Amino acid sequence: MDQAQKRGLARLLLLWPGRRAELRQRFSQDARLVELCEAYEAACEAASYWSKSAAQVGPARMREYETLAKETEQDILSRLS
Repeated sequence: MDQAQKRGLARLLLLWPGRRAELRQRFSQDARLVELCEAYEAACEAASYWSKSAAQVGPARMREYETLAKETEQDILSRLS
């Protein structure tokens, strides 16, 4: 398990405290969930990067990555249901 996967899981544990036990259990058993946690971390990091960028495309890129993060959250919730 790499650091991005762990950071993605940590973000989700903070986001959904009521689902912590379920997230931890499924994370240890579901390879697809591990991949989604990594993708979630990447999207969150990219959104953060672009939010600080002085580039003209910064705000648009930030919104794109925030949208991607939200969509990944929905994918994760679907796996938990």
